[in-house]
Amino acid sequence: MSLSTYQFDQVRVRNKLARMVILHEYPLSMVDHIGFKEFVADLQPMFKLVTRNTLKSNILKIYDNEREKALKMTDKNGSMMAITTDMWTSSNKKRGFMVITAHFIDHTWTLQSRVLRFVYVPSPHTKEVLAEVLVDCFLEWNIDRKLSTITVDNCSTNDVMIRLLLNKLDISSLMLV
Repeated sequence: MSLSTYQFDQVRVRNKLARMVILHEYPLSMVDHIGFKEFVADLQPMFKLVTRNTLKSNILKIYDNEREKALKMTDKNGSMMAITTDMWTSSNKKRGFMVITAHFIDHTWTLQSRVLRFVYVPSPHTKEVLAEVLVDCFLEWNIDRKLSTITVDNCSTNDVMIRLLLNKLDISSLMLV
């Protein structure tokens, strides 16, 4: 693209700004920073800088679109899925978070990995709470019958949680050890 063929597009640039914030994990407040406002005004005077709320809305639209694509990919996928989980606890030990990731081979024999959910897990992290988080995720993504393996952190609660999970799922597809 040359300068003579460049056509400014406000919507495209807003989308690029939202994707930049996502990619680099910038705070939404950056659109309020004087230095950023001056930079954008000098770079492209035609760009109307958005508010924090508009930026948040644009980011959520991108999330919804990407989630829809991932849902279609997992629905279309005929192969089994391996699930991995990881738990984090905040430094004050009051807030726990779990990431649930699906791994599968697509139709081109390429390994795909998708984060299905990054979720707050209320304390205490009991077997019932952890199992409920996983089952809800599997049902939401419609993969409860596509599971081959589930790998969890090395923790005694997870041992009991897996037994509880096995009672809640159709385990015929799981490769049990």
